[in-house]
This record gives sequence, structure tokens and C-alpha cells, in this order.
Amino acid sequence: MFLTGVDMTSLPGAVLMWVDPTGLTAEGWRQSLCENLPEILISGWDTPRIPESFAGLKNLCLRYVCHLGGGISVPRQLFERNVLVTNWGTSISYTIAEQAMLLTLGALRNLPLWASVRDMPADRSMILRTQSLRGKRVGVHGFGGIARELVQMLRGFRVDIAAYSEGVPPDLFESLKVKRCDSLVELFSTSDVIIECEALSSHSRGSVTESLLRLLPQDAAFINIARGALVEEEALLRLAAEGRIRVALDVLQNEPVSPDSQWYRIPGVLLSPHLAGPTSNAFSVAGNFAMENLRRYLSGEKTEGVVTLEAYERYL
Repeated sequence: MFLTGVDMTSLPGAVLMWVDPTGLTAEGWRQSLCENLPEILISGWDTPRIPESFAGLKNLCLRYVCHLGGGISVPRQLFERNVLVTNWGTSISYTIAEQAMLLTLGALRNLPLWASVRDMPADRSMILRTQSLRGKRVGVHGFGGIARELVQMLRGFRVDIAAYSEGVPPDLFESLKVKRCDSLVELFSTSDVIIECEALSSHSRGSVTESLLRLLPQDAAFINIARGALVEEEALLRLAAEGRIRVALDVLQNEPVSPDSQWYRIPGVLLSPHLAGPTSNAFSVAGNFAMENLRRYLSGEKTEGVVTLEAYERYL
């Protein structure tokens, strides 16, 4: 879907081999790689992980993994052997930021309860407890490409924006005129809306605890377009069931969500089916980004969206 209509023969000096991994066993996938010994591997969402036994080959020819998606599934040995790895970088960060805006506005306007609006009296806005985003204190957990796109979108709502993300240089916050919080405690205790954009790592996993969530004011909104494992999900369920906070989620720890999930039993919770990634008209954006990277690599130019070892370890 990323490369539909793309003329792969336009890449100078490239000999193209297509491998459909559908139905391949792990051993079949390894054998295919060993037989073809590619210098460049173009991978997508359904491409199996590169086997460690292949990455450890003495005669490894692989020099570049061009991944079409946002994550990456390669063994650490490739980085240790100086194999270049790229993904879609920030090319479609704006679509994910748009989803965050959609969920934020939907939570504040109590979108899940709209189905019964015809049966409500004229003061339905009071019954639904609809809120405006304008003037809110918005806290952003994470400050990567998606969060920075989101900050630009939030500006038009005249909100106060604060953010926290460990390891991000202070001048990056300053350049976007965003208040930098020193801790998650500060971020949660001073925000009316929290939008989760943080990368998942061993350090950030489960970092949004019940004690943090209870620092939010009554009727605050919690939005997650990052990863479900960032949050203590049982605690989030409790607070949503109590009516303590509004909750809108694009991601959960276990997906797809079972039809009998507790999340469907809580009135007002807004769920979207993990579709904050590229919209149908943005697949070509990510595909063209990859094609340009392939052209750059073959021409000896610098590629974009490079996954460093440090960034790779955040995906683990």
C-alpha cells in the first residue's frame, strides 16, 4: 500500500527481488534471506523480524534496511555491524497529531454519548458536560516529532502548553515556546488535558501510574495515541469508571480489543482502533519518503529518518 504505483525500476543500478513472506515459516524466511543475500532490504508492517542467525553471517551483504513503517524489527547485531536502518521518520507525524486532536476534542465534547442526543432536552450541552479546549492547560508527555506537530496544531486553541520528556534538550522546548516540566508529577498536577506521545521503553513502560492520574483535576481528559503499555491500565479503568477523568484512547495494551472488554462498559470512554498512523491519503507520503531514501542511498547521499541504536533501544 505504501509503494502502490511506484516505479521501482527508476532506482539507478538496483536489481530488484520481490519476496512475499506471507505463509513463510521462520526458517523459510531465514532461508530466503540467505539465498538472496540482499544489500538493501525494504520491509513493511508484515515483514518478519530479521533472524539473528542471518544478521550474524560472516558473509553478510546487508548494508541498509529501509523500513516503510514507523517501528522497526531488526536484531541489535545489525547496528553493531553498522547496517543503516531507516523508517518513515517524521514524514507522517502530522496524521498522528491530527488523531490526537480528534480524540482530545471528542473527549471534551463527550462524543461517545452523542448517540442519545435526540432524546435529550434543549440543555443537552449541560447534560453531556461538553467542554471547550480553548484556554485549557494541555500537558504533553513526550516531545518527539508527533508531539512537536501537535504543539503547532494546539496553538490555534489558545491553550497553555507544557511538556515533559526525559533527555530532551531544554532549548527544544524553548524553541517552540513550550513550558518544560521537570517531572511527570509537575506535568500531571498542572494540566487539564494530558496527551500521551511518549516513546515506549523499559524506562517509560508503566510510567503513568494511578498516583499520577489522580493528580489530574476532576473531569480532566487523558488521551493516549502512543502506546498502551505506558499506562497502568487497571488504574485508568478505575478512574474512568469513577467518572473522575475523561478518557480517549487509540492504543491499549491488548489489541485488538475484545468485544466484551471492560472499556466498552464505561459510558463516555472514546476508543479508536489504533488508526492514528497514516491515513489512506498519506500512505504515499511514507512511500515516497522511503523511495527518496533509497535514491539517496544508491547515490551516496545522506538519508533521512535514520534509526540510531539509542532510538532502536526505545522500541524494545
